Amino acid sequence: MFSKLLLPLDPSKRLKAATDYSLMLARRLKLPLVAAYIANPAKTGAGSDLQDPEKCFFPLGERELKRFAASVSDVEVEPLLRCGERNLVLAHMVAVEQAGDTLVLGPFRSRLTRFFTGSEVERILEDVQCHAFVVRHGQPLPGPGGPALVVFDGPQLPERAMGLVEQLARTFSCDLELLHLGEDIHGAAAALDDAVQELRGKLGGEFHVTSTIAPLRGLWRRNLAATNRTIAAEGVRLVVLPDIEDAVSAALLHELVLDAHRPVCVLR
Repeated sequence: MFSKLLLPLDPSKRLKAATDYSLMLARRLKLPLVAAYIANPAKTGAGSDLQDPEKCFFPLGERELKRFAASVSDVEVEPLLRCGERNLVLAHMVAVEQAGDTLVLGPFRSRLTRFFTGSEVERILEDVQCHAFVVRHGQPLPGPGGPALVVFDGPQLPERAMGLVEQLARTFSCDLELLHLGEDIHGAAAALDDAVQELRGKLGGEFHVTSTIAPLRGLWRRNLAATNRTIAAEGVRLVVLPDIEDAVSAALLHELVLDAHRPVCVLR
């Protein structure tokens, strides 16, 4: 399911929680980790005579990558230097270079900056079509006693989404809570029952699979409030968004990626 982690590093951003999480994932799942430093001279305000990345920006990147690699002794770290817009470079690294199949992202911008310039995390998720963990605050990984919360607001979970959710539960040996958010409470209840029964049958008695339904009436950010209430009530360690076909709306993805109280795993 996850075979190689791709972590964008930037010493000027608040990425410690994401960096720590990527190392926990690499250790738990025994995965290689690609640490990428992506320089973008166009955003530095430097003049054209100072925009040669090999002279002006790669030395800083090399120092940061060496510092990070030297701080880790039990994880295989592959350092990569690239230049350009972060979302486009990462998209190329995943689709063409096959540098990783799972992104680990932190908050590249503060809430205030995000208000004026938009979310870089969302731009990356729009351009890079792979699994991604978005980590804003330090949290333990899911596992026994620490379930994953699968959130969707579409009419049902497609078969491929069900397969990925099952693999995630087995990967982390964690229980599952399914949460449906939407206006069609009757149709959602049937979809939830079917999904729970199917997952229980596939996972067996070692895994606890339960469900919650939160009917909404279209008020802004009710998705986020309902999700965070369930996180607190169930002791959730990871929010899972199966962004496959029509299982997750753009509005739900937007709210939870930006402000859920736990790390978010986007499955694709």
